[in-house]
Amino acid sequence: MPRMADEILAEQKSILRREMLARRRVFSAEERKEASRSICARVAQLSVLKAAQTIMLYASMAEEIDLVPFMESLLADGRRIVLPEITGRGTMEVRELPAMDALTDGAFGIATPDPTRGSIVPPEEIDVIIVPGAAFSSDGGRLGLGGGYYDRFLPRAGNAVRVVLAFDFQIVPDVPMGVQDARVDVILTERRMISCKRMENLEEEV
Repeated sequence: MPRMADEILAEQKSILRREMLARRRVFSAEERKEASRSICARVAQLSVLKAAQTIMLYASMAEEIDLVPFMESLLADGRRIVLPEITGRGTMEVRELPAMDALTDGAFGIATPDPTRGSIVPPEEIDVIIVPGAAFSSDGGRLGLGGGYYDRFLPRAGNAVRVVLAFDFQIVPDVPMGVQDARVDVILTERRMISCKRMENLEEEV
């Protein structure tokens, strides 16, 4: 019976993931650019972001929110930026990014900090994590891309606030979740901010 339940959950995740990725592909470049600008401006005003010293981001892909200007702004402000580095199947660590020109191709062609220029940072030193994904729900549910990297990593960064930057269409009524799936604290889209159950008092300053 548990095996059947796992298979049903996996199929539900697969269906929703395909739907969300298809919607992301038809989002126009101009729409993506405008939404990215709006979302990054909003996250910069979060009280927890303003207070954070070590912030984990990710090297966004072409169909995701463009995080490059936001990353450049944080570096210019003297923040410590860390990015994921895949270390094995479903596992990753984070490495410091000292400057934008320190990015190099990592596993699966995903940009990661040059290991000769940035050191590995312990997860417990991270203050805020910008968490990627395919779909999210207002109770903090998250559907990733299927590798389980963040579900394994997030519990290790127990001090970090988990922030999602998403296009508004990625917010759905319910996300199929397993017991090992990690939830998030706050979701920011181009239209709204959602404080999830884990973080009900998060403030957006204007």
